Amino acid sequence: MNAYVRKLNPSAPLLGNFYKTLGDYYGIRGDVAFAQAMLETDYFRFTGTVRNDQNNFAGIGATGGGVRGASFSTPEKGVLAHLQHLYAYASTAPLPNRFPLVDPRFHLVNRGSATTWIALNGNWAVPGTSYGQSILNLYKRMTES
Repeated sequence: MNAYVRKLNPSAPLLGNFYKTLGDYYGIRGDVAFAQAMLETDYFRFTGTVRNDQNNFAGIGATGGGVRGASFSTPEKGVLAHLQHLYAYASTAPLPNRFPLVDPRFHLVNRGSATTWIALNGNWAVPGTSYGQSILNLYKRMTES
C-alpha cells in the first residue's frame, strides 16, 4: 500500500500498517479502505476541501459548501475514525471496544446500510452510482502494480 501510493505521491504518509492492523480488528479490508482513502484525498495530496493537517482520510464530515469536516489529532486516529465509519455502514453490531469511538459521525450512519463496497454508492457522502466501483478500481490498480 505504502509503496504504491509513494510512486504517485512521494510525500504520502505511511499509513498502510494502520489500515492493515485496524482493518483486521474491525473485520474490514484495510487494503480496500486504503484505496478509498487514496480516492478521497487524491492520493494524500488533499486537493479538495479537507486539509492534510486534519488527518481525515475519509472526508468524514466534509459535507460540501466549504465545510472542512472532522479533524483528528494523529494519523492513527484518522485511520481509526475511517474504519469505524466503515464499520457503522457495514454492521449493526456494537462497535468493538478495544479502541475509543473517535468517529464523530458514527451515530449518524444508517447502520448496516452498506455491507459491500458497491453498496456505498449513494450512501457514503458521494451521491451517484459509481463510488464503490471507483474504490475497487483503484484497489485493483494498486494490487496489479
